Amino acid sequence: MEKLPPDPFFGSYLDPSAHKVMLQDVVRTTAYDEALRRSVTAGCRVIDFGTGTGILSIFAARHGAGQVDAIERTAFVRHARKIAAASGQPQIRFHHANHESFTTDAQADVLVSEWMGHFLFYEAMLEPLILVRDRWLKPGGIMIPGKVTAHAALVTDEQCYEDLAFLMWQPYGIDFSCIADTPLKQCHLVALEPDQILETVFHLGTLDMATIAGTPEVLQGKARVERTATVYGIAAWFSMELTPDFTIGTGPNDPETHWYQVFFPFLEAIEVSPDAEITLSIRPPREGEDKEAVWHWSFSDGTQTVETTSVTTGE
Repeated sequence: MEKLPPDPFFGSYLDPSAHKVMLQDVVRTTAYDEALRRSVTAGCRVIDFGTGTGILSIFAARHGAGQVDAIERTAFVRHARKIAAASGQPQIRFHHANHESFTTDAQADVLVSEWMGHFLFYEAMLEPLILVRDRWLKPGGIMIPGKVTAHAALVTDEQCYEDLAFLMWQPYGIDFSCIADTPLKQCHLVALEPDQILETVFHLGTLDMATIAGTPEVLQGKARVERTATVYGIAAWFSMELTPDFTIGTGPNDPETHWYQVFFPFLEAIEVSPDAEITLSIRPPREGEDKEAVWHWSFSDGTQTVETTSVTTGE
């Protein structure tokens, strides 16, 4: 196998602690196990893209896959190989490869990948997955997940804003004005409760994983809110149709996952009412974890428009 160059984008995944966080996400992990149980047939071929610890490959083998090819571009693949062997699945074929260098002897019946970052696009894995799909998935083959949908809502919890605006109040009698609004120009991972957002959910679009050709230029949704309220930003999340009859979500009304939600704060509070149709737009970042993930988003109610560029913090 061709030796791959060092890859800072995937550096964090060399740390077992990063994988532990994902494995401790019982909602995510058991949902993938169930999706594979519903999709794998005896003797079928499965490709697991971005295998990490190899857990999805192990699930596929347990459910009767005849051949499993597990792709991992980091050196963590050596651990995955040992984990599979120690778990009774030494036949899984692990490839220290990326989407360009991976090769195998036949196309697969199922392509599974846990490619989603925070609000889907943070880790920039979609385009590599599409290349693997187009080359190595049989026509009519199964993608897991099959569809993903982006959602958003307006945040009503003033505390979310006040926490980020802390430096603007000149704490301790010190003027932090040169940096005070920086946290409000970043987007943050949050674990919100349903009572911290307005009831209206904006549906920003669905990605059909069998046909999508690349990261969408913009995600956009329109809706009228159910009541007048003061709002402090946008919370965004996603849901997954892992199989046609099995869906999970990552929003405030769903069981908590390691994806949480992404909070895009307003620089100032905004009043909204049912009188106006509101449009929310979010442009996904084009870079991965080695660079700042830059999001472009906007809010408009027909009379006022707020447009902002935000970077994701490490929170």
